[in-house]
Amino acid sequence: MGADGGSIPDRRDLVRTKAQSGSTDKSLLRELYILCALSKKPLSRPVVLDPLGKLYNKDAVLEYFIDKSKYGDGEQICGHLKGIKDLLTLNLTTNPEYAPPTATAVSQYTKTPFICPLSMREMSGVIPFIAIKSCGCVFSDAALRGIIPSLTKGISAKKNDQELTPEQAKAVVPQESKKEVACPNCGKSFDPTLASAIIPINSPKETQDLLLENLLLSRAAAKSSKKRKNAEKIDGDLVEPVTKATKKSATDGMSPIPRVNSPSINANGGAQAHANGGSGMSRSVQEKLAEQERKRLKAQEGMSEAVKAMFKPKNEGKKSGADEFFGRTFTRYAA
Repeated sequence: MGADGGSIPDRRDLVRTKAQSGSTDKSLLRELYILCALSKKPLSRPVVLDPLGKLYNKDAVLEYFIDKSKYGDGEQICGHLKGIKDLLTLNLTTNPEYAPPTATAVSQYTKTPFICPLSMREMSGVIPFIAIKSCGCVFSDAALRGIIPSLTKGISAKKNDQELTPEQAKAVVPQESKKEVACPNCGKSFDPTLASAIIPINSPKETQDLLLENLLLSRAAAKSSKKRKNAEKIDGDLVEPVTKATKKSATDGMSPIPRVNSPSINANGGAQAHANGGSGMSRSVQEKLAEQERKRLKAQEGMSEAVKAMFKPKNEGKKSGADEFFGRTFTRYAA
């Protein structure tokens, strides 16, 4: 280690350490709970939540659906939204100490507009907040888990369970905890064990990526289910006319359409064939055949016996082998 000007390397120069994740500025994190993610205006009722946990003013999102070019970065912020059905209207608790900022105020947004109804703590990004999907009520994560111990940890916990190795033990949920409980704010019941029962508000980017992946998978599953139902409906429409005809005949006192090999058809067909001379042909067809037979016999009156033998039916005096072949030949003898 000589000829280096006398420099002595220490551990920081020799060992590579893991880079620290960039920490979000507290003021920027606070604005996520105060301003609309799309219009950047202060949040005002009605406030809606998207599947990724972002907060919006409802009127701003409706304007975006009408005109996608109204907000320049709208596609980057909420391009995953397809319609109003993707949004959840929140039931927020107003902070009584909140005052909207004014032009003369020295320090803006000293208080946040909404608080947790259980712990009365501000929704400012210091502690995580969650929303119940069934009713839209918003609580701090710690306060709601203190009342409902069986509350799910959300989609991110479900992803972590899938990544566990077989040797790692998984928590078993007791059977008695798989019951619906009432919301502490509005009283509406919901199942706290479902991974989709809650939506984290302004969660980290890793969790938002998992939520976006889950949203795309659910849309694909719904689309395939819709195609399968349409195919089943088309198949049902093809079978429906036969079913209706059968029901109508049964209602009118008529017998339903029988099968081809049913005894009733065989019996009726046999009787009709016997009445028609051993065949199932109609009377007009039989008359035409009889007329043709009379013409044929009349044309054979001037023929010799040898020529007549050539036009005899096969079942009349049928021969086999050489007798049949030589019996059909015609030999002229001298008179």
